[in-house]
Amino acid sequence: MKKSILIFIITFLISQNIFAQGVGIDNLPPQEAVKYVKPLATYLGTFFNTGVYHNADVPDLFGFKFSIVGTYTYLPQSDKSFKPNPGLEGSENFESTATIFGTQGGYFLSNSGFVVYPSGLGLKNIPLGIYQVAGSLFGTELMIRYFPNIKQEDIKAGLWGFGLKHEISRYFPLLPLDISVQILYNKLYLESTSSDPTDYVKFDTKNFAFNVHASKTFAGLFVVYGGLQYESSTLDIGYYFKDPDGVFPSLAGRVYNLKVDGDNHFRFTVGTALQLSFFVLNFDANLTRQTTLSAGMSFEF
Repeated sequence: MKKSILIFIITFLISQNIFAQGVGIDNLPPQEAVKYVKPLATYLGTFFNTGVYHNADVPDLFGFKFSIVGTYTYLPQSDKSFKPNPGLEGSENFESTATIFGTQGGYFLSNSGFVVYPSGLGLKNIPLGIYQVAGSLFGTELMIRYFPNIKQEDIKAGLWGFGLKHEISRYFPLLPLDISVQILYNKLYLESTSSDPTDYVKFDTKNFAFNVHASKTFAGLFVVYGGLQYESSTLDIGYYFKDPDGVFPSLAGRVYNLKVDGDNHFRFTVGTALQLSFFVLNFDANLTRQTTLSAGMSFEF
């Protein structure tokens, strides 16, 4: 592969030309690769679980919605570096090095020789967008996200996700607010098609969320909404460890499959929307480990 796995993941999600440098996860032993990509696992969960509602009111009969959602995620400083611990004799005093979102990788001397860690992408924040469609019937809404399988060079990838939402306030007509519950699941899959075993890569991220959210509509135009959400994210990644520094002979030259859990747990969302006939604009703030702003444009019928 001409580009490493993580460069492809980020470019697949963000753009085709935002990064010029390479990110070499295949240079890291498995115990260090987990720490290097963990902030990415967190970010993917943050992104996919954002922009999923702007109104708790679900039509009693039929409804259809097409939305374009933009997100802007702030990366905390703690997600840009980690303290390496390669498990080599004489390596107890290693300083910090970059994660995938950090800047400069470290290089350290152990009794086995120099260990060189990869640099990161040098990101402070990540802007990204996604589209989704939803249909509703009798107070229940099904949201779908889908990108067909694509191929670029020697990698194929695909994305799909769904959200299922039900308005529970419809059973309590005297409530002053609309209240709904929602579950979400998103999956991004990537796999190498190269015939070279040293280029092996497999990537699978799964993101789950459950929320309760409420909204209040004023004058039929303005909506104020908010919610509390539990979420989790998992990144399963496989790669061939090349050991370019030659300091891990017992680990090198084999494929590793790793499971990396993101630091996604709870988020609080607050936002407002403007309804103009079938056209809706909304904006919200999401308070979680990686604080995220979201803006949406929807066509609703």
